[in-house]
Amino acid sequence: MLSQTVDGAKLRSIRERARMSVAALAEQAECSRWHIYGIETGRWQCSGEVYDRIKGTLGASDEDLLEEGDAA
Repeated sequence: MLSQTVDGAKLRSIRERARMSVAALAEQAECSRWHIYGIETGRWQCSGEVYDRIKGTLGASDEDLLEEGDAA
């Protein structure tokens, strides 16, 4: 389980800047689009494995995706 909290608004902003749909990100991150939607809306968090795949797909850093104070 990921010990830090993904900031859903940051994730959505980065995804949109990358011109990537929720479905496309979900496919690349090997999870459901509902999972991505849930993370973006703050309904739930993701595992460390899914987080790493999202981060890699978007070319994002921890600072880009984690809530303030959680980024290492």
